[in-house]
Amino acid sequence: MIQTLSVIVTDETRDAPALTAAAAIAARESAHLDVACLGLEPLAIEAMPMAAAQIIVESSRAEAESRARALSAWAGRRIPPEVRAAIETRTVIGLDFGAVAARLGRFSDLTVVGRPYGRDRDPLGAAVAEALLFGAGTPVLVVPDAPLDWSRPFRRLAVAWNGTDESMRAVRGALPFLKAAERADIAIIDPPLQAADRSDPGGDLCVWLARHGVRAEVSVLARTQPRIADILHRFATDKGCDALVMGAYGHSRLREAVLGGATRDMLARVPLPLLMAH
Repeated sequence: MIQTLSVIVTDETRDAPALTAAAAIAARESAHLDVACLGLEPLAIEAMPMAAAQIIVESSRAEAESRARALSAWAGRRIPPEVRAAIETRTVIGLDFGAVAARLGRFSDLTVVGRPYGRDRDPLGAAVAEALLFGAGTPVLVVPDAPLDWSRPFRRLAVAWNGTDESMRAVRGALPFLKAAERADIAIIDPPLQAADRSDPGGDLCVWLARHGVRAEVSVLARTQPRIADILHRFATDKGCDALVMGAYGHSRLREAVLGGATRDMLARVPLPLLMAH
């Protein structure tokens, strides 16, 4: 059951879909919404004379505080009056940003972010999403840019399953959505021959979900395309799914940043809501 949702706001355009979704889900679930509006302070400029650096830092801090207040006013106008919401303003020094974002999301049942990667995305959005996935320990709902009807639960969900800890955490985190859905479609791509459940791929997961009242069906898929994200997107589309549940960053962030990976591809390319956990 979702009792508390949280959103971190640093940019009106990028974070508008996340705030809209979080407010609608909070209204639907009679949950509390925490909104943190962050103004970013730059690091002190060590190479400059002390007096000049102090002036720049103080000016930047005042600008960050003004920015946080402006974001707070903007968020307040977008949240319906029936939603129980708390809006906090805070300024954050650059190096502390990830740790602060993780702490802000830690006591939520669900954190909501906009799409962090892809064309016209800025590094701050990616920093928020990664801080929440790696540091908050809560499931993250990544919402697409296109408007959706968030007043109703997802009717059908796709689940990307590979038996890892990350995928299990994602399914646990998505359980309120799975229980509210009509069914779940579990996709297993090229299960290894030595897998513990090779005789019945996904069978244990289906039994566990059934005990929670979730109707689920497993599909074992061949890797017919280079990108896992493309296979999962096509699977979800063919099944008529409204959203996709998957574990995030089974490999390190560095490896995915340099070599690519399913998580980054999903976050950049797939226009479906994604329920993720690391």
